[in-house]
Amino acid sequence: MNFEEHLKKYLTNEEISNLMDSLDKMSTHALLVNTNKIDDEFLLKKFPHLTKHPLVDHCYLYDNNEYPLGKHIYFEQGLYYLFEPCSSLIAHYLNPQEDDVILDCAAAPGGKALHTAILKKNKGIVVANEISRERSLVLSSNVERMGVSNVIVTNNSLDDFSSFNETFDKIILDAPCSGSGMFRKEDKMKEDWTYQKVLSLAELQKTLIMQAYNLLKPRGILSYSTCSFSYEEDEETVQYLLDNTNAELIEIEDRKEFYKSKSRIGIHLFPNLFIGEGHYLCLIKKPGEIFTTKIKEPKEDKYAPTLRKEFSLDGYIYSFDNIYYRLPQYFDFKKLKVVRGGLKLGTLEKYGFDLDHALSHYLTNYKNSINLNDEQVTSYVQGNSMNLDVKDGYVIIEYDDNGLGLAKAKNKKVNNKYPKGLRKNQIVL
Repeated sequence: MNFEEHLKKYLTNEEISNLMDSLDKMSTHALLVNTNKIDDEFLLKKFPHLTKHPLVDHCYLYDNNEYPLGKHIYFEQGLYYLFEPCSSLIAHYLNPQEDDVILDCAAAPGGKALHTAILKKNKGIVVANEISRERSLVLSSNVERMGVSNVIVTNNSLDDFSSFNETFDKIILDAPCSGSGMFRKEDKMKEDWTYQKVLSLAELQKTLIMQAYNLLKPRGILSYSTCSFSYEEDEETVQYLLDNTNAELIEIEDRKEFYKSKSRIGIHLFPNLFIGEGHYLCLIKKPGEIFTTKIKEPKEDKYAPTLRKEFSLDGYIYSFDNIYYRLPQYFDFKKLKVVRGGLKLGTLEKYGFDLDHALSHYLTNYKNSINLNDEQVTSYVQGNSMNLDVKDGYVIIEYDDNGLGLAKAKNKKVNNKYPKGLRKNQIVL
């Protein structure tokens, strides 16, 4: 069965024709403002032709030819996150609250988890999980760049979360899928598509949605999504959960940009109706009584108060192999493979405390910081040292009053500590 034929399961010939025509059009790009660091006006002054997303606050559409935002210094500073316009609806409709403990089951490269973390204003906990080790490292680097401190990056399968049943207030499951919603962006996805692949992935999705539902607290909300147009991977997978559990659907509003099949299970974001590549989204609630368990927070070690005072930190500070981290609150992740356990502060060495690059993207108003001009910041990202009028010790390097990286000064000589993997010969300002 070819792609168009299989869509007849829930779409009319006219609807299929309109959808197929839209797959030949240009892709749309979007950014999310990191409101932990800047406000919308800051970006709009620099990029006045940004277009507001029709539904999502602090989200904008842009022309990549006019604004190559992935090459801009602001990207390196984590002042915004670039992602696909449909992805922004996940956190928007999940509506995370500051104290929520949230799991993103398949989080790489990080857009949905980071959007959630930013909406939570660096409070609560977001566990951003990714089964692929390589992709979990990409996820971790994006978390660091955005300067969020409430994200734990893990590298596990959902089977490894079996001891976390009814732990999470909200869960994001953007399930592995056949990827028809990526046809416009990647020809390979179109070439690799088969109906057999759809059926095989639908079976995996049924397993994953059941596992995710078990991890959800009573009265918690599960967001299920795919970048597939296939009914088998979308409505039928959710129906399987409804048939086998006490799960309840949460109705998403009717809008002209959304397509709802006759079952009215979730919404489709078709590129001929909604700006973006294509997505399916459904919200599910677990009924039941809310319960609270008091978790005893482990005692901090003797060096934690020093760090708390030095960097004006609140929350929970802990160490692992002399590496110190900060989280807004304690979360027991001992049974998980952790890639990044919150905000990495640095390492306690024999000679003193060695600050981590992540701090430069989180701290504001650090006592020893300097704002560079265009020429200086270009030199800095190339990895060059320079002479600057700063106090001895660690220095946070800033541009436009936002952190970029670290340096270490002695007698006005400033040694560059910008990570080698991030250095660039050229940067857009």
